[in-house]
Amino acid sequence: MTLPAAITPTNKADRALLAFANSAEFAARDLYAVAASVSAFSKEEQVVLIGFHDHHRAAAQALAGMAGSAATNERSDAVFNAFRGRIMGNDKNAIYDTLRELENTLASTHLSLVGTLEGTGAAALVASILNVQARQAATLALLAGRTFAEALTNGAAALTIGTGT
Repeated sequence: MTLPAAITPTNKADRALLAFANSAEFAARDLYAVAASVSAFSKEEQVVLIGFHDHHRAAAQALAGMAGSAATNERSDAVFNAFRGRIMGNDKNAIYDTLRELENTLASTHLSLVGTLEGTGAAALVASILNVQARQAATLALLAGRTFAEALTNGAAALTIGTGT
């Protein structure tokens, strides 16, 4: 394997992929805001959900910085709507499972982007975000009472650019 001699810049195709990831991250941010408002969660649990919300907001902002004007800085309604109905109600474990699926979906999506991006700086940024999402998915699995093996398993499919699903 040959490592690049220097960080390579993003190109137009990279910026489109980063903008796609930006909108998915804003959808995740908004989903965590909804989940944190569910009355079934204790104040301590809400703090965790708000922390995960903040992580997605920071990831979206970092992606926007690299995507430039290609980033809309708006959530993907397709991603938001795919999960929204499943984070309502009072079943905390079901909500944790849904959020874990969201995290695993984003982790799979970002992993596919790392292999596609040509700019090494963009790939490094997306890889750093992917690492946080994998940890959040494991945390959510354990909060839902899943086994350690389940917490470390990601069977989620990546989002498809253009459809957001």
